[in-house]
Amino acid sequence: MKLRTVEEVTGKQYWIQRQYLETRGPWQVLPLGEAVLGYLMNEDFLVGPFQKAWPEIPAHEIGLVSVLQEWGYELEYRGDCALEFGNGYLVRKINPITYEFKQPLLIVGALRGRQKEAVGLTKKLFFHDKFVLDTEEEHVGKVVVDSEIDEVFIKIEEARQEWKRRKQAQFEGEFFRLSQDFGLSSTIEVGGETGFELEHVPGHFFELHRQLLSAVYDSRQNITPTYRLVLINKARIEVEEKRAVNILVPEAYKGFIIGKGGANIKALSEKLKCKINLK
Repeated sequence: MKLRTVEEVTGKQYWIQRQYLETRGPWQVLPLGEAVLGYLMNEDFLVGPFQKAWPEIPAHEIGLVSVLQEWGYELEYRGDCALEFGNGYLVRKINPITYEFKQPLLIVGALRGRQKEAVGLTKKLFFHDKFVLDTEEEHVGKVVVDSEIDEVFIKIEEARQEWKRRKQAQFEGEFFRLSQDFGLSSTIEVGGETGFELEHVPGHFFELHRQLLSAVYDSRQNITPTYRLVLINKARIEVEEKRAVNILVPEAYKGFIIGKGGANIKALSEKLKCKINLK
């Protein structure tokens, strides 16, 4: 091995191994991690890895995780937080396209006490001084092509939209199951522990009334407020070109939907372009 100064390697590309020397014993060099392709810079001493990193997604997005696994991506669980909000999954493409990269192999680190003497460094160096050891060998490694990593970022967004589409389809099924007027209207809960969120309500459902059932919110545990919604199937009105509809809604909500002097029901009728009769 040959000792190098920081100036000799600044701004150049190397395979770099982060290492340190034992505080006692035979002064064995112990690895802290795998070699990475990076740069040595004056300001930070080490800048890397040079190649792009695989994306990471929140662990609490269970639906997104399931879609990506279904699509054949490799997910590595990371984190030890008690709440899933603080953990995540590293998403990789299985068998990505790679290319070989050959560069000089350097060892970088910092020395303590007599370790400076053990590797032939001058005693004038301070406790926190860094060192660069040139192994005088070339390291051959594989680097994933950037476009392969970029593709995973794109697929993550597509998977997120796919999961939303599936939840909207499930929501629509639940809407029809609870409906008492053959799928024209329904009262359904979202948020909390219902399995549905407001974003899962398809755009062709028109909201007649919303009641807050629980204001409990904790983003760390993926808990959202719970609402009860009174919805009407706007798509059915438009397709059947209805001029008037009779819908069944809970008695407790009729007053809110009608409004003072019928103002609310009139405004809703104008938006839906048909007369609404509550039963």
